[in-house]
Amino acid sequence: MMNFFDTVIDQTQACLAPYTPRIYPGNPARAARETGKNQLILGSEAAYELGALSCDSVSTLLVTESETAVPQDEILVYGPDLADIRQDCSFARIAILRTDNIAQNGEQAAFAILREIETRKYGVYPEGYMIRAAAFSNREQARVSKKALKAGLNFEQIGNLFIRQYKQNRHVQAVKLMFVTLPEAPYGELDTLATKAQAITKALDHILDDVNMDCNACEWKVVCDEVEGMKEMHGKIRRRGH
Repeated sequence: MMNFFDTVIDQTQACLAPYTPRIYPGNPARAARETGKNQLILGSEAAYELGALSCDSVSTLLVTESETAVPQDEILVYGPDLADIRQDCSFARIAILRTDNIAQNGEQAAFAILREIETRKYGVYPEGYMIRAAAFSNREQARVSKKALKAGLNFEQIGNLFIRQYKQNRHVQAVKLMFVTLPEAPYGELDTLATKAQAITKALDHILDDVNMDCNACEWKVVCDEVEGMKEMHGKIRRRGH
């Protein structure tokens, strides 16, 4: 089931292939300090904002069972790290998670597991890094405090915090966190791919919610036609329901 996103993963990585990232292995000991809740960083306390309203902003979660796509926990940083950013800038945070075979729990249970994994990002509270994620869009903004920068906060630390949070779900085996701050990065393409991933999730939700729907009249037909295995899954669930 969770290989439905593999094409989007390949396309996302192809988008970033022309750029060389700095790569950090996952290390829980390097995780940023947490506050326990999302703090308020006032404008006077902030050095800048990643993904500010005047800039591009993309956030997406992609899930796979492929060990090739996500061989181990790692953080990839494309562009300037926090200490080298001087003003509001465009930003992307892409999480690619490798899970076990969650479909063996049944389609409904697998989708519930996927949804629970998605909500994990709302429990990440790095000290000096205020995250504002929109539930119904691909945008994610982060206000970074001057104090945190002086203390040495960086993407490696934040990435390790996200990895730790995602891996609290026992089905998550490895996490690849990608942070993008390059001015010339293909944010438009990344946003299109994030929207495509969101459409796949919505189509799955629709299939599981209404197994007897008329596929020819379904608004998600174009997604099912494009994503290998989705129509077969729908047929299997429909036969099981009769």
